[in-house]
Amino acid sequence: MGRKMRRFARVAVICCVCGLCSVMYTFTQIIMSLEPKSRLEGHDKIAKQLKRDASLLVPSIPKVETMEGLEQEQRWLQSRCEKRSLSFWNPYWMLPSGVCGMNCFWESAFRFETNKTDVKRSPDKWIHLAVVACGERFEETVTMLKSSILFNVKPIQFHIFADDELHPKFKNILNSWPFQQKFHYILYPITFPSENAAEWKKLFKPCASQRLFLPLVLKDVDALLYVDTDILFLRPVDDIWSFFKYFNSTQIAAMAPEHEEPRIGWYNRFARHPYYGSTGVNSGVMLMNMTRIRRKYFKNDMTTARLQWGEMLMPLLKKYKFNITWGDQDLLNIVFYHNPVHIWR
Repeated sequence: MGRKMRRFARVAVICCVCGLCSVMYTFTQIIMSLEPKSRLEGHDKIAKQLKRDASLLVPSIPKVETMEGLEQEQRWLQSRCEKRSLSFWNPYWMLPSGVCGMNCFWESAFRFETNKTDVKRSPDKWIHLAVVACGERFEETVTMLKSSILFNVKPIQFHIFADDELHPKFKNILNSWPFQQKFHYILYPITFPSENAAEWKKLFKPCASQRLFLPLVLKDVDALLYVDTDILFLRPVDDIWSFFKYFNSTQIAAMAPEHEEPRIGWYNRFARHPYYGSTGVNSGVMLMNMTRIRRKYFKNDMTTARLQWGEMLMPLLKKYKFNITWGDQDLLNIVFYHNPVHIWR
């Protein structure tokens, strides 16, 4: 009898809650229907005014030519952040880009429009994207490249590292695309230090460790987005490129965690070497401040002296080559384990 009463009580509580929600919804609809027509018409006027506000914000954005200047842009963005009242007629997703509270699912209704204006104003600003393709990765790489320019606003400079036999294929397919104004490309041979080229090339997967040497090969590139061939972009590359402005003065790279759930993480359960954070980082997508990487001296566990990027890679491989499983990604985890302040996550 007691169990039946408890079940009846639970059902009654659920019914009461559902009934209360229904009453509140009905009450809200009645209130909205009583709003004056003039106020309804005012909604469109507010939206148009906010759109004009968003467009006015763009011309005053400071021009950023180098990665160091992105810190200045970030401070400016914070200084222009302003408070605005939110209501049914002035919802948060209609606020202009840069207004406080815009880190939400909807972001800004006018973000893409302001980006287009920015491109017209600064045509010399390109996104640099690098990829390494070896063996049977040609079709996969072409799909990734095409997806990157379908949604993008700013033009993209592709840096394609590939086997020599793949170069003619890339030239034929890229030259046939109709939207040539949206991208440029440069083809590079696979490039490793000559004395250890064979060892680097067979590390993990063919040519995968090429990404470690990008700062040394692309000496004139200030900032770079590296992606694996199996990446597919479903939104503008501009979005991930914009994370550069959140770097502080010590951060040189950004990567995602290898796992979000430590209980199923690989590094924290099986790694036989140091790794970054609680679950390690994944090197399939990397934002790289190339200028800072070339200039920095890094802590390491091979010598008390700090080493530059190019000086550190081979000694690191020699020390850990029998302890690493995922090749260059493991080496990056070791580097950032000893230099955690240099990574943005």
